[in-house]
Amino acid sequence: MTGARAAAIAALAAFAALAIGCGPRRAPGGMESYLPADTLAVAGVRLDRLRASPLYPKLPPVAGAMLAPLHEASYVLVAVSGKYLVEIARGNFTQAPPGAVLVDRTLALGGSQAAVRAALAQHRAGGAAPTDLLAHAGNGTIWIVARGAATLPVTGNAANLNRLIHETEFAATDLTLARQVTFEFTGFCRTPDRARVFEENLRAIFSLAAAAVRQPDLAAVLQSADVRRDNMTVHATLSAGDDAAARLLDLAAK
Repeated sequence: MTGARAAAIAALAAFAALAIGCGPRRAPGGMESYLPADTLAVAGVRLDRLRASPLYPKLPPVAGAMLAPLHEASYVLVAVSGKYLVEIARGNFTQAPPGAVLVDRTLALGGSQAAVRAALAQHRAGGAAPTDLLAHAGNGTIWIVARGAATLPVTGNAANLNRLIHETEFAATDLTLARQVTFEFTGFCRTPDRARVFEENLRAIFSLAAAAVRQPDLAAVLQSADVRRDNMTVHATLSAGDDAAARLLDLAAK
């Protein structure tokens, strides 16, 4: 699996950061044991659920093209560490996805050769997963959780997510695909004062984004975002139909 595709999957998860939610989420089949010990951010994508959703056919062509080589995978983790970006895919593989190596017929690892070696070494050493990070992972179709020091490999509008992450101790995003597409974003801050500033900045981002969008229905979706603060934690929730969600994803990817 190429670094470009891993970055695209990370960007897809980053789009879920229009809002963040948390709740325990465990990846299937021991995938977490391959996460680098110095993981700064990890995204999970339930590809089986994503493909079954009305949103999938409406994804931007670049996202569809980059996800296509993972057609035999049902779940993928994308981890960003201090040194590497590694992709861990679970599925029923008849052959390795392009640029990946098969650990067995149900698990594939992608990234640079150094990243794959580090993931294998981590697993062989006992695979102590970064539980403090994963404790904030979500339950949705796409989720991402990051330490405040993390910088995600995204560009364009999605790069604004990094500025938000750097204002937190942990940041978590959850995208749920049902009759409505729901984005949940949570920022865990170090102090109540930092949480207050983070809340103000998050409200400003939604307001500016709504003002910049020239499509009234999308502006209305952004204006409907529910932002609230509970001591040192800031939550934001936003819901949209699959068509509006796809167009927001297209804007976020530019």
